[in-house]
Amino acid sequence: MLRLLRSELYRLVRRWMPWIMLGLIVVIAFVFYFLIWVSVNAQLQAVKNGTLPVPAGGTTQLEQTLRQIAPDRVAQFGVSVVAGLGSVMLIVFAASHVGTEFGWGTFRTLLAHGASRSGFLVSKAVSLVLYAVVFMIVGSIAAIAASYTVSAVAGISPGSGVDFAEVARVAVKSGYTFLPYMALALAIAVWSKSAGAGIATGLVVYFAESIVAGILVSLNKDYAQIVNWGLSRNASALTRTVSGQAGPTSQDPTASTLPDPTQAAIVLGIYCAVFLVLAYWRLRSRDVTVGG
Repeated sequence: MLRLLRSELYRLVRRWMPWIMLGLIVVIAFVFYFLIWVSVNAQLQAVKNGTLPVPAGGTTQLEQTLRQIAPDRVAQFGVSVVAGLGSVMLIVFAASHVGTEFGWGTFRTLLAHGASRSGFLVSKAVSLVLYAVVFMIVGSIAAIAASYTVSAVAGISPGSGVDFAEVARVAVKSGYTFLPYMALALAIAVWSKSAGAGIATGLVVYFAESIVAGILVSLNKDYAQIVNWGLSRNASALTRTVSGQAGPTSQDPTASTLPDPTQAAIVLGIYCAVFLVLAYWRLRSRDVTVGG
């Protein structure tokens, strides 16, 4: 088992995709912060110059939006940006990390050299979790650096500075919501022997389920009793409580029907276990005498 895990970690470090994704999240964090500053500042200047009419509530809302890029808002804003982008990127990575083994025929080679199927799956799952941890650490650091950089350029007060404990707490809870989607992408990749199928299914479930659940609950809140057992509503229950503020929640009319955060964490954990069991069941019964 440890030999397989060391092999996975070695290949993880040697491959280009993990490094590119880490570089992308750093670049995107900086670009996102700069775009917000440029766009909001341009609107403020346009209002002052008379190019744009003064909003009904004055410029208060624009100033509050600009204030989101300050260092003391990283836990509420910066980490959420990293998590939103990271969830998509890690679904793609999870499916590719497993599906390519069948496309390259390396799964059969590993078995021929004495690797067990359970060891293969566990090493893949553990390496994915470790990469997700590294991804959130790098992304959170990038958000902090981007916040200080852009705030300094824009002349925005850093306030009380970054609350590192809060940033860590938010990053952990946000990262936890990635895991069932990554497990789903892994399971589909194993069943289909295709990274593409795992990516497509993971992304469709990630986007479509949340849209459908939101529509159903907005039409009739009684549907919450059903959709609250899905992935998206439980993930939302955790991500809406990590900041400790009611801002986003109060703006969402369906937020009051979200499940309890403790229940949400348990349900997401059960989904992870179910997807991994299904992947193992298919992996154990797969004939690898021909092809991957």
